[in-house]
Amino acid sequence: MKRVKALKFLICFLFVVGSALSRADEAKPKTLPHPEPVVNADQYRFSFGFLGGVNIPEGNKSTTPEIGMDFGFQPYIPYSAGVELTTSNFGGKGLQKRTTFLLKSSYNFGGDIPVIRYSYVGLGIGPTFLYTGTELAVAPLMGFDIPLQGETHHQEWSLGFYAKYLMVTTNDPDSLILLGSLKYWF
Repeated sequence: MKRVKALKFLICFLFVVGSALSRADEAKPKTLPHPEPVVNADQYRFSFGFLGGVNIPEGNKSTTPEIGMDFGFQPYIPYSAGVELTTSNFGGKGLQKRTTFLLKSSYNFGGDIPVIRYSYVGLGIGPTFLYTGTELAVAPLMGFDIPLQGETHHQEWSLGFYAKYLMVTTNDPDSLILLGSLKYWF
């Protein structure tokens, strides 16, 4: 049931992105920026952020809070790389804690269409530390980070939303994870 909800969410997001991309030729600058090397330090776009939200696991486990930290940068325009550390506790019998460390890569959209210009899609991969041991996790992800201070400031804060579907290689439940983010951009 929860996979159906995640699939519906993904389809809606892709529909919005698709409609924006269909108008990409009309928009200046482009919604899909052309890859180019970073030429000055400002274009690296380093960020550090705090994440907080909910972990909605498959199966009979209940929804639980999830918190974490995120660090990222842009090594090549419009691609980003980063790391993320999150944790959640499923409760129940014994301590059923799950901590995940992901290496992430994403493609950042551009242009002048609201929300889409600050959006990204990507993939994360890394270990997840479960109460039963350590396993491999893979997570397709999407989200956006909207600047709070405008684009004229060199240093800025952003507020965002981030969704990922964490798939674990064991019988531990996969999870739809919805997070709010507060990031500081260097």
